Amino acid sequence: MALETRFLNDDIIRIPLYEPDASGNPTGDKLKTITLFWGDQVRIKGKHEGQTVAEFSQREWNDLDGRYETVKYAGLLPKKTTFRETSVLKVRFVDVGQGDGAMVETPKGKILFIDGGEEEHIRRYVSVAYSYLLRTKALHCDAIIVTHGDADHFAGLTHLVKATRSSRGDALVSADRVFHNGLVKVANASGATAFGKTVKLDGKTYAVDLEDDLTKVDDSRMNEPFKDWKVALLGLKNKDAKKPKIQRLEYGDDNAFDFLEDEGISVKVLGPITENVKGKPGLRFLKAPGSSSLSASHTVNGHSIVFKLNYGNVRFLFGADLNEESEESLLERSRADNVSLAAEVLKVPHHGSADFSPRILEAIRPVVSVVSSGDESTAKEYIHPRSGLMGALGRYSRATVDKPLIYVTEMVAFFKRFPGRNKVTSITKTGKDGKQLYSGYNAYAKTVFGIVHVRTDGERVLVATHSGKEDQKESYVFHVDERGDIEFEDKPQII
Repeated sequence: MALETRFLNDDIIRIPLYEPDASGNPTGDKLKTITLFWGDQVRIKGKHEGQTVAEFSQREWNDLDGRYETVKYAGLLPKKTTFRETSVLKVRFVDVGQGDGAMVETPKGKILFIDGGEEEHIRRYVSVAYSYLLRTKALHCDAIIVTHGDADHFAGLTHLVKATRSSRGDALVSADRVFHNGLVKVANASGATAFGKTVKLDGKTYAVDLEDDLTKVDDSRMNEPFKDWKVALLGLKNKDAKKPKIQRLEYGDDNAFDFLEDEGISVKVLGPITENVKGKPGLRFLKAPGSSSLSASHTVNGHSIVFKLNYGNVRFLFGADLNEESEESLLERSRADNVSLAAEVLKVPHHGSADFSPRILEAIRPVVSVVSSGDESTAKEYIHPRSGLMGALGRYSRATVDKPLIYVTEMVAFFKRFPGRNKVTSITKTGKDGKQLYSGYNAYAKTVFGIVHVRTDGERVLVATHSGKEDQKESYVFHVDERGDIEFEDKPQII
């Protein structure tokens, strides 16, 4: 019997899962509970004892077989569950530790990845969130956006693209487009040599080796993360099993996102801002605050792909790793071109770094601000987010909003403490003790990752996060009118 696909019209619902019988109906005791949000898809089987039954699939570890497998469940939807004809725009800010990773899913199911962190968090999230689909086919991405070439933004995408979903080696994902900022990091190079050839013009230094198709760049020009990414791209296929389009983006390349137009979604590409350097596009080298020396790290960060996504009255600004110098350049260019930076939802630039311009926050005036950051090791300790930045987010949020929403991915995660003096070890999947990692009084494990969900139909916005309890979520709802005025619904929900 074919399943009927429906979309939830309730903000948050809890669904008990049971083992299905031969007919797909629930049997026995409740095994677990899952939580779904507004716009989530459910596959309806029919009715059982007056209640709607839906089929669910989850990816779980099988101790006996020593592998992950997809397990089917029968779920009983609450009797008052309501449905809508179409889905909503879904944006997920995924907890990838110290790095950035976000996903956009349109009402018709188009998917965009915006960075992917450094480790395998984004791959694991996709494997779990789309397990029902991955049983039969790859997850198709309409675009993968690498905002810039720092490993904490794209090395996780390498893991994702190289991953398989079966013992046959079937790809986990496919993609039609890969967008990037054109800067390729050279191995063992720094300063003005970090991205290849440079040109000096009017006292400024410009990187002019801006690449389009990264698969055609010689390995000798790439550092190790870029080499790994190139290998992944060479194996990546589009929905027709052909090579995806790989394209460098710059300010004004809005037509690169024309594939979203049929859903009423528009994108304004705001960065990087190139300059004409002797007939070629170039990216000006930037400097660290208070320094007169050229900085490769500030240059690659400041020339990130930055874009504004508009759906109905609701606007999202994805700030990548912009810094103060590049933010001031964006302010100048946007004002010259009469381009508004105002947005209801802001992916805060550069993990909440202290290197920011209050003036750009004043131009954006967000209602919701999301900082993507995490603590992993002292080697990656940048004290993100900085307290001054967090204070500025509150100060420059939408003036008409009394209580703006500010999230930090590592703060909406949940860490479970092991009481007493404990030894933490690595445990193999067969349960055998491994090497001792830590011994002390403060042993913690991250049991819930800090994902921030934002859903909208173009006017109404739901923002929701998880907690340490499976049956407890926090959510807020507000409305945006055509003038950008905000009205919150009565009170936050904790469900």
